[in-house]
Amino acid sequence: MIVDGQVQGGTAHGIGNTLFEWMGYDADANPVTTNFAEYLLVSATEMPNIEIIHHESPSPLNPLGVKGVGECGVVPAPSAIISAVEDALKPFHIHLTRAPLMPSDIIQAIAKGKNQDAA
Repeated sequence: MIVDGQVQGGTAHGIGNTLFEWMGYDADANPVTTNFAEYLLVSATEMPNIEIIHHESPSPLNPLGVKGVGECGVVPAPSAIISAVEDALKPFHIHLTRAPLMPSDIIQAIAKGKNQDAA
């Protein structure tokens, strides 16, 4: 149960890092995302159901055989989500190169792809 909670929490962080959490600054390096209305966090509403499959491989380096697992959801989430968005928008020939992936970034990429097709 502890491992499942760590994986689910890590996945929530990965989704948040990819789609929600943007720390913005103005030209003088002052933060412009200073409250939770501007700095968005993933909540239970945005979380998909997660099916966790365990592949146990105890560590030989400590008597309990334990390892950290929280990163298992954080690390692959941005690549998987951004690749899925690129795949869905394949007709627009877009390539996304950064996270978080804001809705305005997607709209700009689609517009750029349309302009390239028209040229």
